Amino acid sequence: MIKILLVGLWVCALTLGGVYAAVSFSGKPGENAEAKAETPTEYVAGEILSLPVVTDNAVTGYFLAKVSVTVDSEKAKKVHLPIAPYITDQLFGLLVGDKLIDLPTAGSFDVAGLKTKVKDGINGKVGEELVTGVIVEQLDFLSKADLNSGDPKRRSSTIKIAEGEKPPVSAKAEGASH
Repeated sequence: MIKILLVGLWVCALTLGGVYAAVSFSGKPGENAEAKAETPTEYVAGEILSLPVVTDNAVTGYFLAKVSVTVDSEKAKKVHLPIAPYITDQLFGLLVGDKLIDLPTAGSFDVAGLKTKVKDGINGKVGEELVTGVIVEQLDFLSKADLNSGDPKRRSSTIKIAEGEKPPVSAKAEGASH
């Protein structure tokens, strides 16, 4: 009888210890509420772009770019605009029109600045804070001389302006649906 009583007390102690550990390691109550309060986002894939670089009235090469964005899901449902053309327009304006990248110093390019300008530009055109993040998946430069040479080894001189980021794994690719 004493053995059964001791086993019962032992099980109660383990159960109470497990409950205490679960509650203490789960974090503060405010943390869970903040995680649930975060804005749900959707991934909108950008298109692969080939943007010409014009120097002295001649095309000297091409930027290869793929930039995608994450958007606020709730606001995207209300806006009903395709986001991919806005991404293309922003990149074309920044890389070709504003000549944001100086090719001799392309290695020191400010990727964070590009992301901010793309985000702010799209949000400004849409009229609200729709874009929550920018993902630079590819940003390279190919010179026209390398492309015109028939030698594939020469194409290895591609200037990688930014290391590509991976899109979110759980992201739902929306493409041009918004």
